[in-house]
Amino acid sequence: MRKLLFALGIGCVLLIAGYFILQGMVRRKIDATLKTLPDSMTVTYGSLQSDLFGGRLILTDVRVKDGDRRVSIQRMSLGGLSYFSLAAGRRHISVGHLALSGIKLEEGRLLAMEGGLELDSIEVANKDHPMDSLQMGRVALHADKLTYLVPGGYEKIRLKGLKLDSRTSTLDIDTLQVDPTIDREQVGARKGRQVDVVEAGIEGIQIKGLDVMALLRRRLVADVISIRKHRVHVFRDRRLPRVKDGKPMPVDYLKSLPIAIRVGEVRFGEGSFEYEEFPGKGEKTGMLKIFRLHGTVKAMTNRPVEGDPAYITVFTEGSLMGSGSVNSTIKMPLHKGVPYHVEGAFHELNVTKLNPSAENLGNIHLESGMLNSLAFRFDMDEERATGNIVGEYHDLVVDKHPLFLTKLIIPRDKDHSLPLSKRTGKVDYKHEPDRNFSYYMLHALLVGVKSSFSLGFLLPG
Repeated sequence: MRKLLFALGIGCVLLIAGYFILQGMVRRKIDATLKTLPDSMTVTYGSLQSDLFGGRLILTDVRVKDGDRRVSIQRMSLGGLSYFSLAAGRRHISVGHLALSGIKLEEGRLLAMEGGLELDSIEVANKDHPMDSLQMGRVALHADKLTYLVPGGYEKIRLKGLKLDSRTSTLDIDTLQVDPTIDREQVGARKGRQVDVVEAGIEGIQIKGLDVMALLRRRLVADVISIRKHRVHVFRDRRLPRVKDGKPMPVDYLKSLPIAIRVGEVRFGEGSFEYEEFPGKGEKTGMLKIFRLHGTVKAMTNRPVEGDPAYITVFTEGSLMGSGSVNSTIKMPLHKGVPYHVEGAFHELNVTKLNPSAENLGNIHLESGMLNSLAFRFDMDEERATGNIVGEYHDLVVDKHPLFLTKLIIPRDKDHSLPLSKRTGKVDYKHEPDRNFSYYMLHALLVGVKSSFSLGFLLPG
């Protein structure tokens, strides 16, 4: 919005030029005003039409250049002007309606946008500082397409069909696409370290109850954000060195953002998440996939106030590798000194579906097995994760890979006929501050799974 409102600032500059005009002096006054702009900025226009009594001013083919930033506007129309009030030298400016059509905005290679903008009830309290004293009523923005190149990130973000309307307090985006700009294995190689390379496609984004004017003050305030469909793929190359810098916990990261967030609920419909990894030792990648993934995030805020819920609550449900189901609830505390709480369960998972990942990343082969149930519940803080896990499975046979000669000694069956203590594993995992939260949570879960195989039977690390 800040970049797009740059075009509005140019409109205000052109409007100020017409303060003391009569019909025959309009072009001459505007041209004189444009000559006073900084040397780095040039503004030109094609034609000009003014209606003193009707309070209208129309400019066509407006072109602005300021360093690497270029803006072209096919038509700029201002209505509801009082030329006589302006001529009286009043510092307050009022514009009933501003419409910019055929906008093309470019900022070097970083940003490109095509669309239009309409503003109603524009009030400028001080004409000498128009942007600092700007207030407005309705804001209606549409971007047919927008492309943003993340600086130094080898990542491009593309939006299509963006529509923002303050009258209905909504923001809609047809599609959002995230792609690397170079080969995925080259991203980490150029940075010289392990990184997550993201490819994502999101459709049907809608924000309701949006405070549009708050966006100008770096605040995202909304009732509901919904996503109809999504697909996310993350790739990491473990052959590269890992930078051991501190990784904040999720809420700490949210609080570090320069924008204040207050969203009642985030809903995402069915989609997929894929994590692909090239192991530090190995010849092929391994992949974990979650299908039919959907869920909600409630009370998402990073500037909590008195009366807010104590947690951000994240609920997800999906199918691991297309088999069975898994659901989880993560409660993320908004206040220091309170642990994160994780609980959920796997149901009816055919473990052989995990072989594409287990063989390449864990050096084991799952010959057979049905995980009927695996319930987990543990707390996580900045020191360690503690809790328990209760499992029930049948016909589990695990082989070493790639030779498949040495079978691991694991009970073949473990069901509800056994005492609960025989099916319960202990979660006790020390937090590594230089690891991502997702790594911390997953390995806390795996520690519990390993300990549920009693009598110290071997599982790979």
